[in-house]
Amino acid sequence: MRALTRSIPYAVALIGTAVTLAIAGAIESIVGDPRSAVLLSIVPVVLSATRSGRGPAIVAAIASVAGHNLLFIDPRGSLTIARPEDALSLVLLLFTALITGQLADSARRGARRAQDAEVARRSDELKTVLLRAVGHDLRTPLASIKASVSGLRQADGQYSAEDRAELLATVEEEADRLDRLVGNLLDLSRIEAGALRPAKEAEDIAELINGTVSRLSQTLGERSVTVTVPEGCPPVPCDYVQIAQALKNLLENAALHTPDGTPIAVRVIAGSVNVRIEVADSGPGVAPESRERIFHAFERGPSSRGTGLGLAIARGLVEAHGGRLWLTEATGACFAFTLPLSTTPQ
Repeated sequence: MRALTRSIPYAVALIGTAVTLAIAGAIESIVGDPRSAVLLSIVPVVLSATRSGRGPAIVAAIASVAGHNLLFIDPRGSLTIARPEDALSLVLLLFTALITGQLADSARRGARRAQDAEVARRSDELKTVLLRAVGHDLRTPLASIKASVSGLRQADGQYSAEDRAELLATVEEEADRLDRLVGNLLDLSRIEAGALRPAKEAEDIAELINGTVSRLSQTLGERSVTVTVPEGCPPVPCDYVQIAQALKNLLENAALHTPDGTPIAVRVIAGSVNVRIEVADSGPGVAPESRERIFHAFERGPSSRGTGLGLAIARGLVEAHGGRLWLTEATGACFAFTLPLSTTPQ
């Protein structure tokens, strides 16, 4: 199987060469001069070099020259070369094809090295930001847990039952916070590594939204959430857990930036090729200069209590489904994301 896979680029190079020779033959039949299409022989070489590398490009170059000799050099139908000038032309054609293929392969390798360098740079940048942000985000809940546990270890009678219950609640709350942080970091690492693979099934988007809102009742507090889904909205092919997580992050973001009692609206707009979901709040909104930056990992507002990961993860989850997530022009903050109705890549 591995040998078969390795041979595919060479087979493609030969097929491309055959197609090019057929086109050259058609051009000759129209123009009447075989030299008019000679430069077409370089096309499969360049394509093979840029897509598959040096080996298939060399095969394409040799096959192109051999085919050109067989079809367009007298005596036709034979690899025999009668005239020295034809032999020189074929040598020059082969040389040109090989040099062009080498240059195309070098360009491909250079582009790949640049891409790898950019990935490494982003990885190093992420690690730096990660260490800086996580150092604070881990230290704060750990300090609270340590203080609460130290208090609970004090001699009996120093704390009332109510005080002890409050300390235990603090431990539980901070442990949940740590659990969310670790989960977010794992999600972010999978997104950055491109390892997120949605397991798509046709889902009822209304049930997904209402279920997510219900599970967030404690986080949303006294905020009223209005869900609007049009009648006849088609099932959406998506990974239920991942899209519920993206929606959860958007709702938590809305709760972080609005006081109790304020409304949050979740609206679904069904189109012919995708479904658009909006999460809108009546908070202070986002400054124009921060509209794109807020989707970067660990980017937080000056008064935000979050980890700065929610929006970055939500965007990664949506993009893994072939959709996109953005901040719309609206009063307060209104985040919108789309999900394709087709399971084919967009």
